[in-house]
Amino acid sequence: MFPSITSTQDILFYVLAVVALVVGFFLAWSLYYLALSLRDMRRATRGIRARVEALWEVIELAREKLQVGSAVFKLAANGIKELAEYVRDYTERAAEPKKRKKKSADQD
Repeated sequence: MFPSITSTQDILFYVLAVVALVVGFFLAWSLYYLALSLRDMRRATRGIRARVEALWEVIELAREKLQVGSAVFKLAANGIKELAEYVRDYTERAAEPKKRKKKSADQD
């Protein structure tokens, strides 16, 4: 089965062959688990990327809504300001003393 061992050099070659097999096995095993780890990292980064994109969409939507809301708020603020000025003018006019008309003797 095995060729005969005639010198220490033959033993060295057998030991080197076994070591090469063991190193090759562990190298293949390590590469396999490295490939699995990279695949899992790819899946995880895909999921994270999808979540980040969804977050950016929400941020963009909120920004757009706030821009529209700020425009509406400016219009509402101007309207409230004008209404407050109108009410102030109205109350100032109402608070002014009214001139009484003198009754004439003809109207009795």
